[in-house]
Amino acid sequence: MNSNVLKTKHGEIQLPAFMPDATYGSIRSTSFKDAYDSGVREIVTTTLHIEQKIGSEYIKKIGGINKFFNWERPILTDSGGWQVFSLINSEKGNKKNKISEIGCSFVDPDTGEFSLLTPESSIQIQANLSPDIMTVLDNPIIGKSSLAKRKESVRINTIWAKRAKTKFKEIYQSKEEKPLLGSVIQGGDDFVLRKQSAEELVEIDFDLFNFGGIPLNEGTSWKNFVDKGNFYREMLHFVSELIPENKIKYAMGVGQPDDIAFCYEHGWNLFDTVLPTRNARHGYLYVNKGVGDKSKGYISDKTNKDYFYDIMHLRTERYKFDDKPVDENCNCECCSTVSRAYLRHLIRINEPAGYRLTTIHNLRFYSNWMEELRKG
Repeated sequence: MNSNVLKTKHGEIQLPAFMPDATYGSIRSTSFKDAYDSGVREIVTTTLHIEQKIGSEYIKKIGGINKFFNWERPILTDSGGWQVFSLINSEKGNKKNKISEIGCSFVDPDTGEFSLLTPESSIQIQANLSPDIMTVLDNPIIGKSSLAKRKESVRINTIWAKRAKTKFKEIYQSKEEKPLLGSVIQGGDDFVLRKQSAEELVEIDFDLFNFGGIPLNEGTSWKNFVDKGNFYREMLHFVSELIPENKIKYAMGVGQPDDIAFCYEHGWNLFDTVLPTRNARHGYLYVNKGVGDKSKGYISDKTNKDYFYDIMHLRTERYKFDDKPVDENCNCECCSTVSRAYLRHLIRINEPAGYRLTTIHNLRFYSNWMEELRKG
């Protein structure tokens, strides 16, 4: 396998690669054409939400998720495990919700309907969607759980991975073209459990190995955004070393541009996060160094190269009369067509056109950031 390229049925993914989240089948506030024009070449979508809101059997009848989305580039589907984990541990969580060796049983808070998501059903749903990359059902851990519960979570995670791969092989045994399959290394903040999880999943063998759970030091709530917590770079480095070099390493949910730079230098080459699109809708923009309000960054501990950028808080008073583009070094539609002052106005009145433009800009920034990492 070329370490710089991941081949899929809908084209090659140039690594490292960032995938924006098309959670409910769309990237919020933009079209897929907007995303493509911003440099996006691959996306990730959420299996459970697609199944609940649209239905995988329906998408199968249409001809698959690429045809339904009219997106002729690679699509990765997650397993639904993180969404169930978040639901069970949220304020909306029903006391009937449960994770067991069988799978995840839960009540949808929006409909009141009972659902059971198993390793097998997650694979079948994803097979109906026909993506380029699939993910086995995983069992995340809350950092503050007891050691016994953390051990049990990893045990179940491995059992689910075995069952999911068996189902995957059953579905695709007679087919020449099949998607890639990824598993999710769990273990929370426990180095011993992360090592155990990685070794067990490597023995089963997958095309991708994913870092599961938000990588925050123990004592920080899993509900916090990564940039508000203490990003656990040591754990990302540790887990990367446990994965064979000929495998794709996918840091799920990572993250901020400087964290991506760190992770890439330590072996990870596939990333997804809601941050650029979610933050865009709040007027929180990523811009080149020296352009915004506050600098953030990372100095390589290998090459001493610095990876710095600025954050622009567009809602603030300082941009009220600013007629410059968001970033003069960016040629996206946002920076080519509107001033900071006007864009600030659109965001402050919650105008969808403003959300679209800020999202386009942040996606372009991330696309450019990945290109810089590829250049080294």
